[in-house]
Amino acid sequence: MNYIKHEGTKKLFRTSIIISIVFILFCMFLLILAKLYLPTNLLSSFDVSNFLKYGYLGIFIITVFGGTFFPVGSPAVVAAAGLLGMPKIPVVIIASLGYTIGTCINYLLAYEFGIHYVKRKIGEETYKDLVVWWNKWGIILVVLFALVPIFPFNLLALLCGLFRFNILYFILINFGSNLLNSFIFVYIGSSAASWIGIF
Repeated sequence: MNYIKHEGTKKLFRTSIIISIVFILFCMFLLILAKLYLPTNLLSSFDVSNFLKYGYLGIFIITVFGGTFFPVGSPAVVAAAGLLGMPKIPVVIIASLGYTIGTCINYLLAYEFGIHYVKRKIGEETYKDLVVWWNKWGIILVVLFALVPIFPFNLLALLCGLFRFNILYFILINFGSNLLNSFIFVYIGSSAASWIGIF
């Protein structure tokens, strides 16, 4: 937090990290409860084919919203898809496309509407901190925010659009990191299902 000058930005990052840690601990608690008390045959007869009719579309819509500023837990949805036994590769591709499109929406909004739009969305203090970081690290910052799920990449997407960061690089870094993150979360979900013994 030494590189963060303003209290608003510190609060944003602290909140993001705390929420992520609490969410992870809560999920671990639920998994332990499921392992101890959930009947092993409860979900084994679950008809995934019916769920798939809307499941992929639901994942896509939620991850698009997750790439913008809507407070939806797109990583949790991807992990849940793995937990329910949905095929991993389609889930990873659809989730990655959805989140990439969501962050590209932020990029384009900042590109079109400029500095006043960005400041209104993220606040003056957070804007100043991100600009300082951008001037120091630039593309390294984009890669770091893209690879670490607890960092709010959708905020950085606004800065990328505002400063006209190369759209091709933005999409490639964004989509590549989303593929990796989505694979990790869907694998966590499917591993949890195996550990609980529901599939």
